[in-house]
Amino acid sequence: MSHQSAISAAGAGYRLGELREFCNSPGGYALVVNYAPGSMKGAVVAVGEERVVLDGSGRAVIGRASGPQIRDREIFAEPGAAGFDTDRLEFNLETA
Repeated sequence: MSHQSAISAAGAGYRLGELREFCNSPGGYALVVNYAPGSMKGAVVAVGEERVVLDGSGRAVIGRASGPQIRDREIFAEPGAAGFDTDRLEFNLETA
């Protein structure tokens, strides 16, 4: 996985650049975002057409792929009630 950062305002949130996913696992993978526990409650993170509302737990599965994939998708984030109250989001692929 790699990330090309390009932050810009977009509606009520921000475009955070493009995420390149590459996984050759025959069983597929999950796209996961990790962040500081207790932060980002109610914030929305979207990668391509998949989106998740963060619950403050520090980890969320954004989506899954059922097999090997190579794809480039835009990342978007919209703040929750507390705004962006952490300074980083970490995206990972977890194989199935």
